[in-house]
Amino acid sequence: MVDRWPADAAFQMGDYAAKKGRASWRGKIVGWYRTDLTSLGYAIESHFEPGSVQIYPETAIEAWVPPKAESELE
Repeated sequence: MVDRWPADAAFQMGDYAAKKGRASWRGKIVGWYRTDLTSLGYAIESHFEPGSVQIYPETAIEAWVPPKAESELE
């Protein structure tokens, strides 16, 4: 069973986001979750370590613009 993307989500699948604060985690949103303590959170795959995923509550992340690849600059 696949649940629909939450209607109350501030971010969408594929959006880029970064962890707020001192810890640094930047990447693409690849999923979402809810728990008794977290009303809405996201799974974020690292932009710099592909395949590595961290989960964060929505309140702990912000929009992020990834750096352009050198091939895109030409």
